[in-house]
Amino acid sequence: MPEWLARRQIPRTWLSGSLALLIGLMMPLAQAAERPAPFAAQYHLDISGWPDATITHRLSHDGDVWESEMQASIAIASGEERGRFRLEGDTVQALDYRSTYSLAGIGDEYHRDREQLAALPDRQTALFALSRQAPDARCASSQVSPCELQYQNHKGEEETLYYRVESQATIATPAGDFPGVTVDTWDPEKRDRHLYFSFHREIPGLLLKLRYVRDGEEKSHLDLTRLQREESTDAP
Repeated sequence: MPEWLARRQIPRTWLSGSLALLIGLMMPLAQAAERPAPFAAQYHLDISGWPDATITHRLSHDGDVWESEMQASIAIASGEERGRFRLEGDTVQALDYRSTYSLAGIGDEYHRDREQLAALPDRQTALFALSRQAPDARCASSQVSPCELQYQNHKGEEETLYYRVESQATIATPAGDFPGVTVDTWDPEKRDRHLYFSFHREIPGLLLKLRYVRDGEEKSHLDLTRLQREESTDAP
């Protein structure tokens, strides 16, 4: 999710801000994860105190190199970020990350290359990996410790996020009903703030819903409004 959105109501550590799992440069995925498939998705984002926004998310690939790209815009601001990664069997390797934003005519851009992503992945790569792992994550019960995600933000700063699988159920969206898995994520230093991600269980990387709750009150939510599955003939 573009950084200018994360700066307002959505906390900086969303995994994007924005989500959760044990990920390194080469991260083993839990059990037999679903194979990815390219898609283009559109969302409606409602943020308290801001105009509503439209967000697009596209997952595409060239051979075994995949790219996750998100864009958002409202009247006074726009943002974009993309992460490139490689799949090798059940591992995800971060390769490149770029982020740009503009708010009231003032903006900046950021870039992390493969060497800079060697220790920790960018958040687009981490978000994809989280969605792929969530259906089989061990932390699906309050009787076990939460899972932990470490990744780096747009500036290369290390972020830590805890998460727990909350439910696996059909998720209703304006684009239709889909098999989903919902993950509750939080910053260990800000326990009053939670991001609830609902992913498609069978399409890695596809977000169905997102809710940001602070002090028990929902501050923003995102809903899938359109989904286009794309052909893939050479996916790994």
